[in-house]
Amino acid sequence: MPLIASIANVKDSRWLTLEVCREYQRGKCTRSEQECKFAHPPTHVEVNSGKVIACFDSLK
Repeated sequence: MPLIASIANVKDSRWLTLEVCREYQRGKCTRSEQECKFAHPPTHVEVNSGKVIACFDSLK
């Protein structure tokens, strides 16, 4: 039972996951962050498989 209890306490951040703009990654996106439906993360943000986890406050 301890394993099930520890899994239940893990926060699910999948809903905070955003796809990164492929054009932005190539340095060729002509849209602003507000116009593009994909994420434009700063260089210090880790990108995994073309996705980032956004801060909840940034989505408000």
